[in-house]
Amino acid sequence: YFPETFTSTVRFAMSGGASAISLRPGGAGISLRPGGAGAGGPGVFAAFAMGSRPQAPTESSAKKLNAEDVIKYDADFLRQFQERYKEIPVELATSPVEVVINEVNSEALASMGAEADAQWGKKPAEPAAAAAAAPEKGDKDWNEKKAADAAKAAAKAGKKGGKVDLTPLPEGTEGATIVKAANAWSRGGADDDTTKVTRAVKSILNKITPEKFDRLMEQLLDAGINTAATLSETISVVFDKAIWEPGFCGMYADVCLRLSKELPEFPGESADGKPATFRRILLNTCQEEFEGAGKAREELAAIADPSERAAATKRVKARTMGNIRLIGELFKKKMIAEKILHACVTDLLGAPGSTPPEENVEALTGLLTTVGKELDNSPKLPKEMMEGYFTRLQALADDAALDSRVRFLCRDVIELRRSGWIPRVKKLEAMTLGEIHAEAAAAGLMSPAATEEILFPEGPGGSDGIGGDWEVVGKDGSVGDGSSALSGPYVAPKHKAAMPTEKEKAKRDAELRKLAKERAMAAVTGTSTASGASTSSSSAPGAGTWDEEKVEKKCKSAVNEFMQVADVKEAVLSVREILEKAKNAASALDAVLSAFVTHVVDSSNEKHRDLCAKLFVQLRKESDLAVSESALADAVGEPVAGLDDIAIDTPMAPKLLGGLVAALIIDDALAATFIADSAVGVEDTMYRREYVAAIFKELKARGKKGAAAYAADGGVDVAGLLAGDPEFDSPLAEFLEKSGLKELA
Repeated sequence: YFPETFTSTVRFAMSGGASAISLRPGGAGISLRPGGAGAGGPGVFAAFAMGSRPQAPTESSAKKLNAEDVIKYDADFLRQFQERYKEIPVELATSPVEVVINEVNSEALASMGAEADAQWGKKPAEPAAAAAAAPEKGDKDWNEKKAADAAKAAAKAGKKGGKVDLTPLPEGTEGATIVKAANAWSRGGADDDTTKVTRAVKSILNKITPEKFDRLMEQLLDAGINTAATLSETISVVFDKAIWEPGFCGMYADVCLRLSKELPEFPGESADGKPATFRRILLNTCQEEFEGAGKAREELAAIADPSERAAATKRVKARTMGNIRLIGELFKKKMIAEKILHACVTDLLGAPGSTPPEENVEALTGLLTTVGKELDNSPKLPKEMMEGYFTRLQALADDAALDSRVRFLCRDVIELRRSGWIPRVKKLEAMTLGEIHAEAAAAGLMSPAATEEILFPEGPGGSDGIGGDWEVVGKDGSVGDGSSALSGPYVAPKHKAAMPTEKEKAKRDAELRKLAKERAMAAVTGTSTASGASTSSSSAPGAGTWDEEKVEKKCKSAVNEFMQVADVKEAVLSVREILEKAKNAASALDAVLSAFVTHVVDSSNEKHRDLCAKLFVQLRKESDLAVSESALADAVGEPVAGLDDIAIDTPMAPKLLGGLVAALIIDDALAATFIADSAVGVEDTMYRREYVAAIFKELKARGKKGAAAYAADGGVDVAGLLAGDPEFDSPLAEFLEKSGLKELA
């Protein structure tokens, strides 16, 4: 075991003259095993044998140090231990510490050995004489203990699944071979086909978007859905994704439609023997979820912890509403028959004359919101059936036993049907990038060309690969032909920026102000400006060439310019120019007036409202423009009639429109009768009261007479116009008093 050049260095005291060194327990001289000191006392290596650090000499023993001798052992001396000790102790093999014992006298060795024995567990040391008298017994004990330890280690390694000791061995020593278990884990190694397919389906659905729909659907169809088990698991994954992500429910309905068309039938495992199809399993899943919602809500009462009960209630509600949404979307994809939808509606409404649970009413409103338009326009459904549904819904909206939140949900659905199933706020749905850009362009935020220029600039060589606005600059500064984008640093394209910077906006505003002043001077002097603008009105209105799109752009430009410059004369000139150059002067006038009123509502700015009122009054005074009272009434009355919807998004709309109407009445641009005529179209009592109160408060503060006098002139029946629902609205007298209009009571 020992190599030819193995040398050990031990420094120890020569007080007694240790003539021999024994590595056996109880041997003479110095022993490396616990209790193995010679006649001089316990072994000094006891602590080291246990894996702890050698004990340093005490201060008293350090004072008795005389000198040290170095003893070197050659290979012949060490070979005598070769047959008896075939393995080096683990503690010695793995220790990087050099075995060094300072020269101390026998008293120091004895004290150190005693401390080591204390650490060993206070096991008394075996006398050297006894050890020498029975060497065979010691050898037997040593071998038996070694064999027992090896057996225990092997059993322990096998029990832990092949785990081996990774303790580093001395250099040149061959270590143990790592044993690989029969059932060793590997990624996907032990998974069956169903598990692998399920993992692939989840991965694809986590990445699917409307933009990547077709490409990922091809991957989903190639994922290995070729058995009834994998089909069932796929449907479960798609169903869970749909109900927990209601915003993408429409997209997952498209996934279901595509899979139902592409996937084949599989032999059924049910007792009826029917084949397993995607559509059949999916509808069964939706039905089980729909029918099990009531039982799931009943089980919530058994949960004792309030926080856990609240979390479970939230989960049950989310699953129920998600399932209802999915059923509606599947109906719109023609995957669910119409009679099933009517069965769901009937089940949620309950028996006639009864009050269904609030959860069912909320689910019903969600279902009708999703599929109400299709059911209303269905040629198979009698109109009386839908009328019956909404009659029950109206009764639930008026039922005081229901929570107010649920009643308002019923009212929302009723109003949605009344408005032709056009929602007030667009529903959040997944859209492609192209749809998002088209929506932004339709809203006037940016043009489609600008969107393309920002997000998809042409690469080197232009769209056709030849020429273009990109340049490639080499390392020597030479300009290439644009054939490669990797031959030099990037050079910015020369096309115009799609969105103006703040500096460009300020420059544009300055130019607009300058142009406004020039036009104002031209109006006073009757001369043409440097920009070619003329104040001559010789051309007849309506004789121009501007179409509706051009007129709309000019209206927006005139509104923005007027709100920045606040020059009424310049605004009148802009309006006159639009009317002169438009093909249809009447429609152009309506567009101009509507643009200003719409800006007042959208900006929610009282200053802009006052500017708009001044402009309208001035336009009424301009005889050549023919701005009639009815034209102003139509422009202002249109947003007033839509206050029920507008005020939800713009709470200041009633106050702004009321102040605008009052200013026009004060300056005789509108008659006082417009108050009642316009307010009648507002259905919501709260918004109607806010609108009328804003008019009379402004008339009282700035008018030529009192609010009561204006009401009498306009024939306004305040009590009838502002009467509300006693259950929801405050008494009229109380409302007028809070508004500072007691004289109208």
